[in-house]
Amino acid sequence: MMRSLSEIKRFVLFAPEMIFFGLSYARFLYWARSTQILDPQETWNRFTKSESILWEWFLDNYPPALMRRLLCNLSSLRFRDHANAISQHYDLSNQFYELFLDKKYMFYSCADFLKSTDTIEDAQENKANYILNLIDPKPGEKILDLGCGWGAMLKKIYEKTKDKKHLYGYTLSTEQKNFIDQKYGFNVELKDFITTEYEPESFDKIYSIGSFEHVREDELLPLSKKLSQALKPDGKFIHHFFCRIGDVIPTRLLVGGVAIFPGIDLANLKKYLDVFEQTNLGVKHHSVHDYRPTLKAWFDRLVANKETAIQLVGVQTYNKYLCYLAEAWRLFDDRNLMLMRFVLQRQDAPVALKTSVAPVASHLLQEV
Repeated sequence: MMRSLSEIKRFVLFAPEMIFFGLSYARFLYWARSTQILDPQETWNRFTKSESILWEWFLDNYPPALMRRLLCNLSSLRFRDHANAISQHYDLSNQFYELFLDKKYMFYSCADFLKSTDTIEDAQENKANYILNLIDPKPGEKILDLGCGWGAMLKKIYEKTKDKKHLYGYTLSTEQKNFIDQKYGFNVELKDFITTEYEPESFDKIYSIGSFEHVREDELLPLSKKLSQALKPDGKFIHHFFCRIGDVIPTRLLVGGVAIFPGIDLANLKKYLDVFEQTNLGVKHHSVHDYRPTLKAWFDRLVANKETAIQLVGVQTYNKYLCYLAEAWRLFDDRNLMLMRFVLQRQDAPVALKTSVAPVASHLLQEV
């Protein structure tokens, strides 16, 4: 009986959700709400492959851009409390995320697949080494991880420095904090890094790996000002994040901002570059990375652990994650989103930077 009611709900909600949120959003929820286990190959193809020209036009263009902006604004207002929004996604189950993330770190962010034979473990190790090199941590340096997840990068830094005392992390997920407390014992607090007030010049290094996606457009500038001031004059900010490329919110991103990561309002690249310039942060390094292999690896590993996943979170949540990972792959494949890494340093640093923000901004915007 419950299954029948759920199936009826799928059909009843499809039309109004399509009218108000668009075909992409309605299609996503229609399949995610299924009480039947979705076929993985059909699901992957459904969300990643192009269909007829007319179908693709509706997927990409409805609702109109102004309506998309309004819907994102309304979602942001509804989930203004970051803790509530984060909890809805990340407090689902540590055991569930362990099923498809890499075994060593549990990185929930883009990996670096350098060879066709790389596993997700290899690729996340590659990423960890890459970012470790950017951070260049030294024993005794006070280092802060913004949105520290399950402690992945803190673990990597500790492996190099053997200095746990000066490592700090902020998270809004109680599940993640409990995981870190039990497994690593790092200095992690349940704290919203967006609203926190920071002591001036208190950190040697600050880094963020996939957490700024939860920072809304209107929060970027005040937060970046605080972080710039929290750095010591010779400190640096390592920034790994994905962002929109264009000015217009893609229709497929409504799924992320409403159904997957409630309340997010993803900024575009130009906004980030403008904020860096306004907050006295010069670009010392920038690079672009491909998120698609990571999303496909997570999808395949979740499918391989289907039975356990369903036992932990149920059929509909398992289905939702299959649809979400495939839809996210398409967003990157269509070049609606891009994954960036920056190293930023205060412009008043003792050693003057030779790369200013403006030329880098101009160069990057020309590339995309």
